[in-house]
Amino acid sequence: MQVEFKKVAKHFRLNQNLIKDAQKILGSKTETETIESALSDVIYQGKMRKFIEQTGGKFKFEGLN
Repeated sequence: MQVEFKKVAKHFRLNQNLIKDAQKILGSKTETETIESALSDVIYQGKMRKFIEQTGGKFKFEGLN
């Protein structure tokens, strides 16, 4: 079963150097893929922090700071 997501067109003024650096790190082919992957990573990190807080700090999360 494939889940479909609504895609919307947005206009942002972004730092091109940040996009290109992230694209190289993530190995993404397009700028859109880069931004979506980076957002997914941030969401994952947030969920992991919440999980660690809920488990009383039994796990340590250092993130990618």
